[in-house]
Amino acid sequence: MLDFRAMATQKQQKFAKLVARGSDSDGTPITIVDAYGAAGYQVLGSRKATQVEACRLLASDTVQSLVEQERELLRKSEEKIRKSQEVLVISDSQRVLDKLRTWIEGEEASTSQIRSCELLAKISGMLRTDISIETKQRSSAEIEVLLAKKLASISGSVDFDGADTDTGEIEIEDIPYAGEPVH
Repeated sequence: MLDFRAMATQKQQKFAKLVARGSDSDGTPITIVDAYGAAGYQVLGSRKATQVEACRLLASDTVQSLVEQERELLRKSEEKIRKSQEVLVISDSQRVLDKLRTWIEGEEASTSQIRSCELLAKISGMLRTDISIETKQRSSAEIEVLLAKKLASISGSVDFDGADTDTGEIEIEDIPYAGEPVH
């Protein structure tokens, strides 16, 4: 495998880094024309001419390989940061739990310690306040089958192997008759 970094000029390396990142050092989005100028290449009279030269530079094998290498480094760096953030959340949660356990076992805690623990628990996601309710639309026949099965399981007297809970289709004989018909 060729070492394109060793073959590339400093300008090519800087251009590839800017293109791969997609932004300048301040985080402002950058075009390839802007990256071309920021890398130290001479900006030509018109923007169109500079764009043509920037595209030629970007199309070269050396710069393409450098851009791919930079993007891979960025991806690995972002993955490393994501993993370290996950570890921090886990360690924060563990710290909260450890402190709560010691306080439960009898160690006195000040109001500020308890408040700090509560805030850390909120930040780390331990005190979730959102509730997710999932509703499933069911036909009246399906509800009837489910209720009949529940009643049968409570009384333990009737077997409902013939009822199809996926489609809600049942035979009238499958439902125990308890006097008045259900409407």
